[in-house]
Amino acid sequence: MKRSSKNKLSWILGIIFLVGLLMGPGPGVLLVKNVRTILGLPAIYAWGLLWFAVMLSVVITCYFTVWSDDDSAENSNY
Repeated sequence: MKRSSKNKLSWILGIIFLVGLLMGPGPGVLLVKNVRTILGLPAIYAWGLLWFAVMLSVVITCYFTVWSDDDSAENSNY
């Protein structure tokens, strides 16, 4: 992957991760008074799991694309 496309992807994934950090506890607080369930889970837990899944997918994507050792292997002296 080119350096510029890695840089752009890292910014996009960073923004998605920060949105996940804000959306998880932020609007989720409003679900505390709600007694609804989603797939058998209270709405607050389902909301938290959704944003946890978003952040986990960002980390896994970064691991395989942005944090890969493609460019450092080329510059290595071993």
